Amino acid sequence: MDYELQALTEAAIELVKDQSYAIKCEYDEELKKCVVREWGEGVTPPSDSDLDAKTTEKLAIITYQNNRRQEYPDFATQLDYIYHNGIDKWKSDIINPIKTKYPKPS
Repeated sequence: MDYELQALTEAAIELVKDQSYAIKCEYDEELKKCVVREWGEGVTPPSDSDLDAKTTEKLAIITYQNNRRQEYPDFATQLDYIYHNGIDKWKSDIINPIKTKYPKPS
């Protein structure tokens, strides 16, 4: 749910960034999904389909970033690996398998 709320908020902001907005997004228990409760006075909200499409796009990006972040070893471990094995081995053994497992959304 945290990723969904973050994705919805980022999507909503991006779609109305040229307006003065005061967006309030939250999880709706009845609907069982994240929703925009308020856009702010005078804001023309985007269509539901535009908001859904942008939210889906943002969710894919946030998910892949967080998956990679959780899978990478800590910096000290990575630096130690580079010191003992070199940059090319670090890329092939640590970085590339994670990038392959969690590809960047297109």
